[in-house]
Amino acid sequence: MKSLVLILLIIKCVAGSAVGREGPLVSTPKGLIRGVRAEDGDYDGYYGIPYALVDEDNPFGPSTPHPDFEGIFDAVTDGVQCIQAANSPVTGVIQCLQLNVFVPNKPQSTEPLPVMVYIHGGAFLIGYKSEHSPRFFPKHDIIVVTINYRLGLHGFLCSSEPGFKNVGLKDQVLALKWIKDNIAAFGGDADQITLLGMSAGSISIDYHLHAAENFAQKAILMSGTTLTSWILAEENDEIPINVAKNLGFSGDDVKGAIEFLSTQDPNIVVEEADRLHYLVDEDGYPVIMPCVESNSDSGILTDYPVNLQPKVKGIDIMIGYASKEMMFMYPNVDDSQFYRTYSFNRALLHDFDEAHDVDIVRQFYIGDEQPSESLQGVIIDYSSDASFVHSAERSVDRYLNAEANSVYKYLFTYEGDRNYVKLTANLTASGASHGDELGYIFDNPTRFANVPVTEADQRIIDAMTKMWADFAKYG
Repeated sequence: MKSLVLILLIIKCVAGSAVGREGPLVSTPKGLIRGVRAEDGDYDGYYGIPYALVDEDNPFGPSTPHPDFEGIFDAVTDGVQCIQAANSPVTGVIQCLQLNVFVPNKPQSTEPLPVMVYIHGGAFLIGYKSEHSPRFFPKHDIIVVTINYRLGLHGFLCSSEPGFKNVGLKDQVLALKWIKDNIAAFGGDADQITLLGMSAGSISIDYHLHAAENFAQKAILMSGTTLTSWILAEENDEIPINVAKNLGFSGDDVKGAIEFLSTQDPNIVVEEADRLHYLVDEDGYPVIMPCVESNSDSGILTDYPVNLQPKVKGIDIMIGYASKEMMFMYPNVDDSQFYRTYSFNRALLHDFDEAHDVDIVRQFYIGDEQPSESLQGVIIDYSSDASFVHSAERSVDRYLNAEANSVYKYLFTYEGDRNYVKLTANLTASGASHGDELGYIFDNPTRFANVPVTEADQRIIDAMTKMWADFAKYG
């Protein structure tokens, strides 16, 4: 079976920035910020704006708001990534908490523009703010903001020692506060903010919809909610202790281990955690993720999501998924050996504890048939239902019961030349895979450099970006 995180690396193609000539100077509450005129569309880009600082003596702890700029901040280069083991060697830096702002420079409206904040996915382990170009949105009079947040060990260290849980989500909160306070200076409407996320980004948004403080009026959740089966970690002190020991720590206490790791090169720390399979297990599933912080006054997640009610009264929500979400985890049908030796019961036991439940679910999907390549579609359907579809459907009911203003649901089935994951991984099954719709709402000059936009694909791009933009405007 393909690794979940390995395939996410396919999504993480370097987009690059269509940076052009010097752009306008914007006066914000944080100070003066200069951007650039884009060369690939009618928009101005403001790149690498720092919104928070990480304490380099406590890199696993909470960040703090970035101070005001003393002079002009030149937001003209794409900035940095947060530390991640997406490539070898480990890439990124600790001081990575930046955001990009993309503003139409020929808006049709004279009113403040709606704002869409994109939170990237990547299993809380990889990704960054410049994975995708939002150049399709300016013609719809939408401001787009993309953000970095800490990942992996530095963003989601789940130990018994207080003060370290979910700091990646808390980074996102500081980014949302910055946007709320400063977006008017860019021509944006601070009372018309839509959160948009894919996969772990979508799950992040759902966490924020359960939190006490709300920064948005609308939310678009693409393939992921807090009820998704694989997204919660339990406290595990062995991770920091064992990583520290491998790097020379001689103690056995978690507080001492974290203090020791804070003095080490952060890239080497992540490299060692990756080598020990503390980021991704041997089956390719994420290990480092958000976790419950029940004894914290500043907690984002104070209980298991199933026990919480989303705070979405008056909020408009759009939620959806692809028709064959988990296609990327399975080989093409010509790998008959894989399917004929595939243990459907083992897959079921990953999701169900009771043998009786396993029998019922097996009968529903494949009956008494033995797995083979002819059942590829059914195997993918089960995995998709268990991982993404069921949680999305349950979340719809929860939003409605919590008095969301409106809830819309979409299903992405289109197969074209920009199906992001399916084409990159050379998947041949029918339907759309997890992440495929990204190719029709965002551009990626690297991934699609030699892929001409067909007439059919352009229709989908136009339809989806208008639909997403109209939702941000009108709900």
